[in-house]
Amino acid sequence: MARLLSMAIAVVVGSAVLRCTPSFVSGPQLRGEAAWAAAAGAAAVASMPDSAEAFVYNGKEYFDITFGISPFAWAFAGFSLLFYGATLKNAALKYNQSYGTGTVQDPAPIIGKGAKFVGAEVEFPGANTVVNAPLKPYTPGGKAASGKSMQ
Repeated sequence: MARLLSMAIAVVVGSAVLRCTPSFVSGPQLRGEAAWAAAAGAAAVASMPDSAEAFVYNGKEYFDITFGISPFAWAFAGFSLLFYGATLKNAALKYNQSYGTGTVQDPAPIIGKGAKFVGAEVEFPGANTVVNAPLKPYTPGGKAASGKSMQ
């Protein structure tokens, strides 16, 4: 019986959503600076909390612990934070491939068997001569300093 009732409620909600969807028509599509101004205004209005004030209950003064932000917004922020964190944790656990001596028996070196580290100056000779060139003193415009600015 409860299953039939929940199915009936789901059908009623689904049909109400389908019936009401044509009424949600988007407004005019703004482009350029008008769109940025509208988005900035909407963000400013949405981010303004109500005033966080103290209130009196049974003769004792209490401070508004929600800082003027609605409890629904706090609950949504908490849920979003937990959901995002759990999603990242699950993805890291699912796709992370562990590597090391404790996880794989006799792992192959990353650079190859029998190979040793070779520095860039040995591997690419002559390619880094510009990088290792001595520094030149800074002069505005790339011209030599004339010394006339102090006169």
